[in-house]
Amino acid sequence: MYYHLGTSHCLRGKIVKSYLVTIGNDNMAKLPNGSAVLFHNGAIGDFLMFLYLAELLRTSGYIESAIIVVPRNFNFLKGLIGAYPYISTVEVSRRRGLWRLLKISRGARLIILHPAVGEIPLRLKLLGWCISRFCGAELVGFQDRGPACRILYTQALSYDTNQLYIESMQDVVRAIGAPVLVQAPVLNIVPDFRLVREYGLTPKQYVVFHPGASAPKRSFSIRAAREVIQYVLERNPDVQLVLSGSAAEGKWIEEIKNGIQGKERVISAIGCSAHELATFIQSAKVFVGTDSGITHLACFLRVPVVVAAHCGTVNWLPFYCPTATVLYRLSEEKTVHQTRAYLDERRRGRLKPLGTVPTDAICAAVDRLIRHCPAIEGAAQEVVQDNSDTLFYSQS
Repeated sequence: MYYHLGTSHCLRGKIVKSYLVTIGNDNMAKLPNGSAVLFHNGAIGDFLMFLYLAELLRTSGYIESAIIVVPRNFNFLKGLIGAYPYISTVEVSRRRGLWRLLKISRGARLIILHPAVGEIPLRLKLLGWCISRFCGAELVGFQDRGPACRILYTQALSYDTNQLYIESMQDVVRAIGAPVLVQAPVLNIVPDFRLVREYGLTPKQYVVFHPGASAPKRSFSIRAAREVIQYVLERNPDVQLVLSGSAAEGKWIEEIKNGIQGKERVISAIGCSAHELATFIQSAKVFVGTDSGITHLACFLRVPVVVAAHCGTVNWLPFYCPTATVLYRLSEEKTVHQTRAYLDERRRGRLKPLGTVPTDAICAAVDRLIRHCPAIEGAAQEVVQDNSDTLFYSQS
């Protein structure tokens, strides 16, 4: 059972000090009874997960509508939900708006605060508590290092990083006594094929490569990014490549592109809106990325995805997506794997046990998807690094 999300916006960062509110959907200015207010940290991946949580709550019959409170990137994330009838976003800034937030929350029956490995700011917990008291709503959050959770929360859940983040969203639904009826998320956005044509692209005849991430160590190096691009272009003379990045990554993206032979087949997509980026991804033959929110967007869109989990966070890897090939290497090993079972067995509770995935393993996975060759469980393929150390790309 899947769900449809239209178009609206999200963000990354920490929750704020004071509260200016902007409504992302005019139809949601007054929430009906049986609504939920979801506080989230602003990251793109987290926002997508909260869209999934809203769908879980609605399909279970627990709520009629949901509003997601976000601290920044409002205009970008508005492109992910737009006019979708029951989900809205609220932008909260540092200037003003607390009473407006209380007003639009009237009628809410559930307030949810996002999980965190560290500690959620006390001001956010107090804000959630005040809204829950004002509305007579239940306040659900995750226990963190702070002492106030069990005092303020109606339910303080355990944030288990040994399971996927998406499973933590399911835990919220079970904790309030509702059934989990949507096992995996799907984001349906109608692509604008005019945009694809304007860039001289043919649907399903190009690869989207998003080499960046919010943390530099999770990003591709310039050399590794060029190696992947060069491999795709040389092996597939009829395929183009869209190289995407944020506006802040513009110079870095152009530096990568300028070192490519045949760069006329590489299209730079820098600083795109959410809908533009979703259009490029949805019309692509394959998406290649690292552990980032944009990679989760590709997974929600269910295109063929290769995830190079460079120094990734284990519980955020998209094993939930049936179209994703997740490549990872434990930092103490030379072998690249792609199954959750092996990772769970060997990581020994570590949240960040991963090193960099060698380029040859990434290229082999991309090649397989472009040529529509299914992965064979248990098969092995030798790959050799530039330093002549022999590695094995294990699909176990």
